[in-house]
This record gives sequence, structure tokens and C-alpha cells, in this order.
Amino acid sequence: MAMDITKGSTRVYIDPNRCIANAKCTTAAPGIYVVDEETGVAVIENANEATVEQLFAGARACPTQAIIIEQFGRRVYPRILTPMFGEARNEATDESD
Repeated sequence: MAMDITKGSTRVYIDPNRCIANAKCTTAAPGIYVVDEETGVAVIENANEATVEQLFAGARACPTQAIIIEQFGRRVYPRILTPMFGEARNEATDESD
């Protein structure tokens, strides 16, 4: 069992600080993700048999986005959103004054 695997150009890892062990990943990708009974954190059980589609399915099902996927060294899931503040937002609030 692993919390960090690499398949070709795809790296999948599970952030143990974000995982709340609700096991939605195990439902989305049965036999690939399991919840470790001792730690209460999801792990990847059958890394050799897992397909990229199954790895993504488990990541999409995670409500806390604890499963992180990188391809070619770039994070592809979950996406990092840009902040919703900054200079453009300040201009919009100045116009309303």
C-alpha cells in the first residue's frame, strides 16, 4: 500500500492531512483505493493494476481534494485556482463609490 505512486508521467499522492477517511475514493475506484484501518487515511492498494482513469475517478470523488495528481511535473488535479482579489477587483469597487 502506498500514498505516493508514479505511473509513467503521472504521479498520484494522498495528502494525509486532508484525508477524512469518508471512503468515497474506494467507491469510485474499488480495489485501487482503500482506507488504512490504523491511520484512517486512504492509500493506493494495487498501484500496478490501477489505470489512470481509476486514479482520476478516486481523486474526483474526494470531497476534501486530498488526492493530488501531477502529469509531467505539473499539477492537473485538483486545479489551483487563482485568488479572487487583487488590482482588478479594487478597480471594480472604486467604480461603485
